[in-house]
Amino acid sequence: MRRSAMWQRVLMCGALALATVATTEGTASAATQCFSQSHSDGAQIVPGTGGGNVTRSITRQRAANTWDDWVWRGTEFQCPRGRTCEYSWDRSKTTTTGWAIGGGTNLGNTSSPSGKWYNFLIPLIVGYQKTTQINTTFSWTVHLNGGDVAQPIQVAVRRWTQGDFSGGWVRTNRGCQGGTVYEWNGNLRFGNWTRNVFEKEKVGYAVNGRM
Repeated sequence: MRRSAMWQRVLMCGALALATVATTEGTASAATQCFSQSHSDGAQIVPGTGGGNVTRSITRQRAANTWDDWVWRGTEFQCPRGRTCEYSWDRSKTTTTGWAIGGGTNLGNTSSPSGKWYNFLIPLIVGYQKTTQINTTFSWTVHLNGGDVAQPIQVAVRRWTQGDFSGGWVRTNRGCQGGTVYEWNGNLRFGNWTRNVFEKEKVGYAVNGRM
């Protein structure tokens, strides 16, 4: 009886071990894909576009200092030399400016002969094609000395920001029916980008080219 009970326990443990192996293999196979040449475009890394495997754009670093982007300058007024002036400019002004401007993008190992993945990755970057409006009603008066030049201005305060891309399908050396096997790596980091990102607005007057 004891020997029979022991064999039953061995068989049960063996069945459990087989079930565990099957589950592990199923998870591994779910993280591989067979991509045709037309889909992968020969890239070493193919961005994930859905199904739980999605490439993201990650902000990694922001500059310590901001930069003033003068998005609009009004009419200049110069105080005549030899006298002082009180200059006021009463008007409303709305200016539309890009949320993120300048910078550059390196696709890293997603580069391919046709640059296919460029159009997919670029919209992921912070602020891409986003705009903001600066609405100002000027009703200030500025004291000027003779020869001073004043003008109303609108400023977009920006900060240089950089990041990269996270998660992608990595090309293997294994072939498959009609293509190549790619394996998903959610921790993969590749490429890099920089942008001058809008943070806030400032409005006022510039006197002699300085705010």
